[in-house]
Amino acid sequence: MRGSAAGRIVGVLLTAALSACAVPPRGVPEPGPPLPAIPHLTVTESASARAVLDVGAVPGLTEAGRRSYARFLTYPAPRAFAIGAEGGLAWAANARDTEEAERRALAQCRNANGGRPCRVYARDQQVVWHGNPVTEEPSPVSVAGEGWVLASPPGFLRHGRAAAGALLWTHGRGSTPRHQESADRAPTPLPFVQRFNNAGWDVWVLIRDPAYDVNYDSVLSFADASLRVAALALRHAGYRRVVAAGQSAGGWAALAALDTPGLLDGAIAIAGAGLYQPPPGQVGTLDFAALIDRVRDPQAAIVVAMFEGDHLLPWPERSAALLREALRDRPGPVLVIERPAGLLGHGAGAEPAFNDRYGDCILRVVSLRDGRGC
Repeated sequence: MRGSAAGRIVGVLLTAALSACAVPPRGVPEPGPPLPAIPHLTVTESASARAVLDVGAVPGLTEAGRRSYARFLTYPAPRAFAIGAEGGLAWAANARDTEEAERRALAQCRNANGGRPCRVYARDQQVVWHGNPVTEEPSPVSVAGEGWVLASPPGFLRHGRAAAGALLWTHGRGSTPRHQESADRAPTPLPFVQRFNNAGWDVWVLIRDPAYDVNYDSVLSFADASLRVAALALRHAGYRRVVAAGQSAGGWAALAALDTPGLLDGAIAIAGAGLYQPPPGQVGTLDFAALIDRVRDPQAAIVVAMFEGDHLLPWPERSAALLREALRDRPGPVLVIERPAGLLGHGAGAEPAFNDRYGDCILRVVSLRDGRGC
């Protein structure tokens, strides 16, 4: 089945099964009514050493250079960091591929180094300063259901059984159809997600086929239904904590899944929750007040970012006020990033300034449940 029928049936099955069974907080659900098949995941650990995270080991850096390298680590692969003998350095991240990242880093470093050559110190998640061969990593792991793929994408460290938790990233509407998508070409999470990976979280990406990606009421959709199955698969794989994060429709789906206490430990919605204005030619059916009303998990951490100039969510001030009022008495931490200066539009969460300003706060609120100073 395809389209709205598939989304409706999967969603109804999940909603009924999850609401009927007792889900203990922060754990694997107790046995209850039969759930849709939860795929089995194999949790692997990166073969490469995590030397790339050791700022103090980088040779010849000044204090400013160490700060630059520390910032480099908060941005995702494909990436490269280059150093010159005369003190020049440069880096590139979130490039189309690793080769492009190296070319950009070396060219910029050569300019900073007075025209003298530079060498690459770090490539993606590995230190290559001593000419170390690239360590062979396990093949990306993925599992699939009808209309979706859950993938462990390349470019991130895999912490395996020692992971602090799993961050489940889900994109907005309009992904590449599944038959054209694969784990090594998964939609790239926003840059702040790298901070979770550095802090010991495994990153998983949920890829949805747009043919299935439809709403079946004013809040719930196939995006939300597939996210629930993926979250349960990560729980069953042994992750102690599971946090869902997403951009646009992916963020809305993460919040919608908080109607089931204990399913998620946190939800992060970037330009993904607010009073909705549909694009021209489309009918608006999303009900923000109903979404907030279904946030029934009192403990899960919640982060929501709303931007000025967002054509899909054009009332951020009103939306933020509604959200704060509805969630003010929850014991779980809530961070609302409302209309940050200089960050405009629906895609503002991908800007470097968003990661630089708010990435550490998002990590602390969700991972440490500490929002002081945010």
